[in-house]
Amino acid sequence: MDPPHLPARRGSLQGWGGGRSMQQEFPGSGRRSGGRGDRADPAGEHSLPLHPLLRLCLPWLRVPLLTGSAPQDPPELGGRRGAMGAVSVLGWLLLLQAVPGAAGARPCSPKYFGRDAMVCVCNATYCDTLDPVVLPALGTYVKYESSKAGKRLERSEGSFQRSLHAPGLLLTLNVSTMYQHVKGFGGSLSDAAALNILGLSRPAQDNLLRSYFSESGIEYNLIRLPMACSDFSVRPYSYDDVPHDYELKHFRLAEEDLKMKIPLLHRASAMSRRPLSLYASPWTSPAWMKSNGDVRGKGMLKGQAGDKYHKTWANYFIKFLDEYAKHNVTFWAVTAQNEPLAALLTPPQFPTIAFTAAQQRDFVVHDLGPALARSPHHTQLIILDDQRIHLPHWAKVVLGNATAAHYVAGMGVHWYLDGIIPASCSLEATHKLFPDHFLLYTEACSGFITLRFSVSLGCWERGDRYSHSILTVLNHFVAGWTDWNLALDLEGGPNWVKNYVDSPVIVDSSKDVFYKQPMFYHMGHFSKFIPEGSRRVGLHSSRRCLICQLEHVAIVRPDGALVLVVLNRSTGLFGFGWDVPFGIRDPAVGFIETVAPANSIQTYLWRQQCLQLGRIPNRRCGAQTCFADDKLLQPAPPSLAAGVGLRHGEHGPTAGSPMSCPLPDSPFLLRQTPSPPTTHNQKAGPAARCPAPIRDVARGFSGSSPGACHQCPSEPRCSRGAMGPGCAGVLSWLLLVQAVLQAAGGRPCNAKDFGHGSLVCACSATYCDTLDPVVLPAPGTYVKYESSKAGKRLERSEGSFQHNAETPDFHLTLDTAQRYQKVKGFGGSVTDSAAINIQSLSKDAQNHLLRSYFSEEGIEYNLVRVPMASTDFSVRLYTYADAEGDFELKHFNLTEEDTRMKIPILRAAQAVAKRPLSLYASPWTSPVWMKTNGAMTGRGTLKGSPGDKYHQAWAKYFIRFLDEYAKHNLTFWAVTAGNEPTAGEIVFYPFQCLGFSPEHQRDFIAQDLGPALANSSHRDVRLIILDDQRVMLPYWAQVVLKDPVAASYISGIGIHWYLDFLAPIDLTLSITHHLFPDYFLLSTEASTGSYFWEPRVVLGGWDRGSKYSHSILTNLNNYVTGWTDWNLALDLEGGPNWSKNYVDSPVIVDSSKDVFYKQPMFYHLGHFSKFIPEGSQRVGLAVSKKCRRCDLEHSAFLRPDGAVVLVVLNRSPVDVSFGISDPRVGFIEAMAPSDSIQTFLWKQPA
Repeated sequence: MDPPHLPARRGSLQGWGGGRSMQQEFPGSGRRSGGRGDRADPAGEHSLPLHPLLRLCLPWLRVPLLTGSAPQDPPELGGRRGAMGAVSVLGWLLLLQAVPGAAGARPCSPKYFGRDAMVCVCNATYCDTLDPVVLPALGTYVKYESSKAGKRLERSEGSFQRSLHAPGLLLTLNVSTMYQHVKGFGGSLSDAAALNILGLSRPAQDNLLRSYFSESGIEYNLIRLPMACSDFSVRPYSYDDVPHDYELKHFRLAEEDLKMKIPLLHRASAMSRRPLSLYASPWTSPAWMKSNGDVRGKGMLKGQAGDKYHKTWANYFIKFLDEYAKHNVTFWAVTAQNEPLAALLTPPQFPTIAFTAAQQRDFVVHDLGPALARSPHHTQLIILDDQRIHLPHWAKVVLGNATAAHYVAGMGVHWYLDGIIPASCSLEATHKLFPDHFLLYTEACSGFITLRFSVSLGCWERGDRYSHSILTVLNHFVAGWTDWNLALDLEGGPNWVKNYVDSPVIVDSSKDVFYKQPMFYHMGHFSKFIPEGSRRVGLHSSRRCLICQLEHVAIVRPDGALVLVVLNRSTGLFGFGWDVPFGIRDPAVGFIETVAPANSIQTYLWRQQCLQLGRIPNRRCGAQTCFADDKLLQPAPPSLAAGVGLRHGEHGPTAGSPMSCPLPDSPFLLRQTPSPPTTHNQKAGPAARCPAPIRDVARGFSGSSPGACHQCPSEPRCSRGAMGPGCAGVLSWLLLVQAVLQAAGGRPCNAKDFGHGSLVCACSATYCDTLDPVVLPAPGTYVKYESSKAGKRLERSEGSFQHNAETPDFHLTLDTAQRYQKVKGFGGSVTDSAAINIQSLSKDAQNHLLRSYFSEEGIEYNLVRVPMASTDFSVRLYTYADAEGDFELKHFNLTEEDTRMKIPILRAAQAVAKRPLSLYASPWTSPVWMKTNGAMTGRGTLKGSPGDKYHQAWAKYFIRFLDEYAKHNLTFWAVTAGNEPTAGEIVFYPFQCLGFSPEHQRDFIAQDLGPALANSSHRDVRLIILDDQRVMLPYWAQVVLKDPVAASYISGIGIHWYLDFLAPIDLTLSITHHLFPDYFLLSTEASTGSYFWEPRVVLGGWDRGSKYSHSILTNLNNYVTGWTDWNLALDLEGGPNWSKNYVDSPVIVDSSKDVFYKQPMFYHLGHFSKFIPEGSQRVGLAVSKKCRRCDLEHSAFLRPDGAVVLVVLNRSPVDVSFGISDPRVGFIEAMAPSDSIQTFLWKQPA
């Protein structure tokens, strides 16, 4: 049965095409700023847009007879520069434009909010429109284009060609390969959206609704509707707030439904040619059903599945559907819960109700599924409705139950944490496991992670991100994409939790206008041209030009037309993009030769002679193979057999690349045919690495897939240098011989392969690999140290500069005249866990481990972070002053973890280090008697307020710590004011924490900690603020450092890496540096394996080291002065620790064998720590490149001894040739092998 929809009602488009006069201009005036002259709008945002004919004629008005002077810029509407002759012509053309019923779409009325930041302005009398979609004649196509340069769904036409000059990029359509059906595209009618729409005059409301839903707009067909309040309401409410009303006798829709959302739904339905599919999502149950007794905050349903609370909550869904049905509004689907695992990321004022996957499964089985099945509503059920990081786990838990799977139709996904996990490892993996259940993106918005610019009017990049997301997920089996609020105000609201974000439509009710943003038009490139029932088809991309990188998807519509969407997000040096010429090939029609302009999106539409979904033809149509019941009568030509759809590099691996995450339990990994073996030097491309896919793509692959999270299990272990069992014996013998012959000099790695793509170096009491001390090369020569996935570990080689060289495709030119920040250094943390692991080894093995980190024969760490008392990486919870009310800290004592573990290790490290070590300390929590919650974990802050006895005692705690360590001859370079102060603001936070807001930290420093340090014998100890995620910058720094008293005590700002994906580095670190250049930035914590879906320890995981180097380079290039890893050493499980919060480490200890393994992370860190000593300074490095694909990461430094260091990282699976130019020395011709890191070192003339 077809899903139920809103009643199909058609209405006339009032105000469109009838009775308009020439005087119907928008009220008001004003000028834009920051735009280019050819887009000037002197009449302001409300001037009538120019008709295309008028635009065509404007150049003619430049002749002298009209102006009495030499040719000038075109006269502009409303201007006074033109003579009467020009005015007459303009008036005549404007009259033509205003003729009622004039054919054609209305153009955008542009307004600029800065250079290239353009919106289209609409009001009660004017709004830009689009023509209805009409399929072009056979052999022709239509193209719709939007661009940062100002186009908005601009239509043009063209014809297919019989041949094509070889383009740099060719996209070849393959309709024989069919993927998922499309459900559609749309947005959410939240309370905030409804308030903003209804805040306009009635004609302006109609223009807004028509823009979204009518043929003259972008034709949304999906609408998400919150059940009762959401965070985008102006008050918290539910539909039944009478306690213990298990029969729901008092269930009532709210005014928000009756007076706002339901009327708007009817009006949207009346304007829409397509049937609308509505789906509803609950944010929270009534307070009396929740464990915390409040619709806000974290709470779960009382009781358990099958009891009266869960039955009542299931019936609440049915009552909602009943009540809306009384208003002639029916729903296609409901989601079981909005963001059931919003968990720790959700502020306490948000309306939420928590479910685990198992709880949702049981609720569906025992309550919600049967309730829907018994009801008269043919409404489908969607699970999850949360971030894709929970897939495929959530799906396996819920849909692995046959009863639950019977009731469930699909899975809802939100976009907010997409950057954490590739689409191939979440969406595609889930589709392959459960191909009968659709995937639907149910929420997305921009502006949610910034502390500024929730609304960014005219921002092209936000629309760009929408299209990137849509293309990525469509190419990974998602059936549709739903935006969040349909309309918001200039602040990004209103809402009662002040959770402001951006929207495709922004309303200024004070002027009775609304602004259609780039996001709106990006959405339209999909929603208008890809109707429900369309189906994704194969598209093969072949490139001859490395710079020709586009994102794309191909769709066949139910009417048989083809749709191709192409996005060009290219960005080069200085933020400028480039045009990309490319070709399109449809074997049934011909070729299109075209160009994707920089920062643009295009939608192509054309017809094939007999292609129509569901049609059963009786003939072949020339070169076209026709369909019968959606299946081919003829196989695809061999040249297209490899066309398996689209891949996007940002969110998933490309064919032939190393796996990005393991999925050992996925059934589609078990049915692969062996791939041909590769030799050590052979580059394993897609054909060599994995077999061609079996093309049952609509139901899930039975072979390998593009971007799939796996490697071919039959691939030889020794390919590309991996040390497999077949190589181990010979390798060990050779290493033994080499070790004997090289008694002098660095000892080589004792390689061990654990089957994770690269190797570790094993060390024991009797042997460990070493490095020679750094010796500067002779003038005119250089040394290079290289590590690679193929097996090199800081391998040293030498070379000479050349006096001239051919300019390579990628060229780095040193500029030592440009000087940036000075480097503090690199290091790791001596946690309790690290100390336990180090001391679990024999004395000789311990010595090898510490020498590996700190000595000249190791990687020469100079930074060591020391926790003050316990952390999550301790084996118990403790502080140094647990005596209740001990404000004088008379009972302050170090613990055995300090005196027997950390202090001895720190002194041993100092003994082997040539460089002085800079220690800095961080507290996780105060003693519990100082905290508001009386516990080390969970949400809690210091009692009282700054300046009182609790805050004074906590400041003294720092001083006592420094005093006690000084008694052991250990002094500290710095302390941080507190580890992750925002963690202490999170309810149920599972680890030790102490909450501070930036204001609280500012006042604590100004009144307590700063004076305590200044008045102590440790006045030279530096004070570091934040020590938390960089997403808090620059806001945290602005609050604290703009107070002159607090700022006088502070030296720097500490950052952690865990949420870097949420915070663009230029909007956090660079801005903070420029605002506060006198305060250093230091990365104080990082580790891999911390996300719950990742394996904790991956022995030999090259990608984890590569992530470290990427982070370090990115940070160094944005004014960070140093980088500190987390635990120096952990065990095979990633611990020990009391919280079971296991992670990975550069050194993994197996105490049962008295060995430790130095991982790729260790050597990646060494490429920086050994060669860039404290006092080095980052210098300029100009980049020129001719090829798109030759993309390297790099940073250059001038050491205190005058030598130059250049670090180059290649994270791609291909070798990259490049050149290095030092104008004072000469040229180096170099090669960065695939998956490698190199450090170059040379001297400059004195």
